[in-house]
Amino acid sequence: MKYLKVMFGNVSGADKGLEYKINEVNIADKWNPNANTPEEMGGFNYSNEENILRWLIRGDTLYDVLIPDNAEVIKVDNPSTPDGVFRSNKIILSNPREVTDEIALDLYRKSKMPEKTYYKALAGLAIRGYKNTCIELIKDKINKENIDLVLSEFNDFVNSKNSSGTASNGNEVYEEVMTWLNEIKSNLLISRFIDKDIYSKVLTSDRVINITGESGSGKSYYSKKYMNDDNYVVIDTDVVFGNAKANNKYEEELHNKVLTKFGSDNSILCTNFDECYLFMLECLKDVDKTVVIDSAQYRNVKDVNILKGEIIIVRTSIETCYQRCINRYKERYSDASTEEIEKYSNKKRAVFKWYYAINRLLERLEKI
Repeated sequence: MKYLKVMFGNVSGADKGLEYKINEVNIADKWNPNANTPEEMGGFNYSNEENILRWLIRGDTLYDVLIPDNAEVIKVDNPSTPDGVFRSNKIILSNPREVTDEIALDLYRKSKMPEKTYYKALAGLAIRGYKNTCIELIKDKINKENIDLVLSEFNDFVNSKNSSGTASNGNEVYEEVMTWLNEIKSNLLISRFIDKDIYSKVLTSDRVINITGESGSGKSYYSKKYMNDDNYVVIDTDVVFGNAKANNKYEEELHNKVLTKFGSDNSILCTNFDECYLFMLECLKDVDKTVVIDSAQYRNVKDVNILKGEIIIVRTSIETCYQRCINRYKERYSDASTEEIEKYSNKKRAVFKWYYAINRLLERLEKI
């Protein structure tokens, strides 16, 4: 078994500011293994590779722990890590290294702790700023069924004395993690990590269907599956305001009118969505069919009261959206180099911020 200890530099917060010697035998001033409390027991506490994740809140430096042959060792009863807290009267610390997100992630993958302990560990990881480790833990461990318990354990940890030791980026990561957990709990908001059912709301009696969601959410698939007959005219704003080939005569005609009205600036739909939306409706007002406007840019609407008909929002998890976009790019450009794929992947990571605007749209729609 590999034993580990985490501290701030060479000073242990758990041992009341004790400064350790490195690569030397540290001998406890107090040692009473029969005592009932850590204070009375004395000695030095440490953990193992399978449980140290829970205690990363207690430092920024990780050490290997060696126990001298003549040392006494006891296993401490701890419900958070039942087989992961030990005390000894003698200890040697070696191989100090900064705890990075990569190290935290490796320790997470090696961990074997009670399920509830991971929820408290998540809070510690967030406070210490280990973002990627938090993301993987949430993906693996948290869902709609256990979110209430997760939030209870998370908040209990934060509100206790265990939450000291915030890293320089800890507040930012903590706020992000809280946002992600609240998204999972919400019945309304799109979640980064879990899929949710389609959201729909009838706003007016007009024969208009507004369909939106992030790139890769499946909004175009949805419109093709459920609105693919002569009763509907589907307008894809990527075609109308971009350079993609038109799927029908209405898109082609509207594209030409958009060029005349707004020029070839593709960003106009993002910067002035309201005017573009009203212009499309005006151009299509005489169409004797239900008009379906498929666009990811509804998140940029300033006045939700201009929206007509019904709005449908596809609430696929953003992790899934992102992966679909990458897969779609690889299929479309099968000869793309590793560098090109990486460049596109980094560009599409913006989706992890963009969806916040759709969530704000959902909140505004609920107030109508």
